[in-house]
Amino acid sequence: MLESFEIHNFRLFQHLKVGSLSRVNLFVGKNNSGKSTFLEAVELYASNASSTILLDLIDYRQENWFSEAQPHDKNILGNSVRHLFFGHKLPKVGEKGISLGEVSSEKKLHIGVAAYQNQNDPEGAIRKIRVSNIEFDEDLSNVEIFLIAEEGKITRRLFTLDKNVKEIRRTSRIFYERQESEFKYIWQIVSTENIPNRKLAALWDLTSLTNLESEVISALGLIDNRVSGVAFVEDVSRGRSSDNRIPLVKIKGIDEPLPLKSMGDGITRLFHIIVALVNARNGILLIDEFENGLHWSVQPNVWDIVFQLSQRLNVQVFATTHSRDCIVGFDSIWNKYPMLGTFFRLDAKDEFIRATEYTSETLTDAIEMDVEVR
Repeated sequence: MLESFEIHNFRLFQHLKVGSLSRVNLFVGKNNSGKSTFLEAVELYASNASSTILLDLIDYRQENWFSEAQPHDKNILGNSVRHLFFGHKLPKVGEKGISLGEVSSEKKLHIGVAAYQNQNDPEGAIRKIRVSNIEFDEDLSNVEIFLIAEEGKITRRLFTLDKNVKEIRRTSRIFYERQESEFKYIWQIVSTENIPNRKLAALWDLTSLTNLESEVISALGLIDNRVSGVAFVEDVSRGRSSDNRIPLVKIKGIDEPLPLKSMGDGITRLFHIIVALVNARNGILLIDEFENGLHWSVQPNVWDIVFQLSQRLNVQVFATTHSRDCIVGFDSIWNKYPMLGTFFRLDAKDEFIRATEYTSETLTDAIEMDVEVR
């Protein structure tokens, strides 16, 4: 479990230090204060700078766009990867780039840019040799510029920066998949739009017929206590794609199973959160905008389940919210499990973002006095 987390030069964060984390961690803040970015940083760290995750983060924010009127710039400085760095600018070769890790750790994960040349070794084999003092405006015809990940004395070349994201995915798939190192943590993420249907079906396949299936069904009872079962079935109206399985629920008193989505946004959101949670055992769960689709009255009970299951399954939860009702629900359950939670507000001032930690007593007092904490 992460006890603290420090970020340098990642997206909005020139430097952010969160000194004390716990089992269930809730982050609030105004728009563009870095709540979703913090979750991305934790995911990137958990993945050990996975090339796939790096590219997914760019795709998710549509930062790989270009148009016919504005053709893709083949200059390395224009690579979409630049958007991951503070100021939307690639660091120079050898400059400090992104740094992620626990505050006290001397072996943080660093992501930056390095240059390599092919040279013959004494045996005549061609090897890539790292070189320094390379500027992006020089002739780079005999040099390859890589995005790299470093931790301690270990360096991994992730992919070259002379292609856009789509080209990297298409032409370098075998290369960067071979370079993937072991993940630091197992993790699951529930975005604002929930989990993609194909992945949700795969997670349910891992959950059904285990003792955790009953936990999910029980949780759905918070919204509709008639739910007695869930199954994924093939929807042939969608064709024969790999993304055509949909969740159905069995409702007591109704003969035919019903599509989960027909039951409303709240039960759908709850299903995604709990399925992700039980599949994050011994790892990390990330939830962006926890409250989406959930009525205020059910949120304390959902938080109660999250606190209980995260403790029992050894899952560390990081969630964000804009909702005061969500904060009130979190606070009421945090007081029930005082050793299991932390609450942070992210505030932007000039170019810096800082995290302010609230104790459970401070948060409760602020809510009771109607002080704005979002």
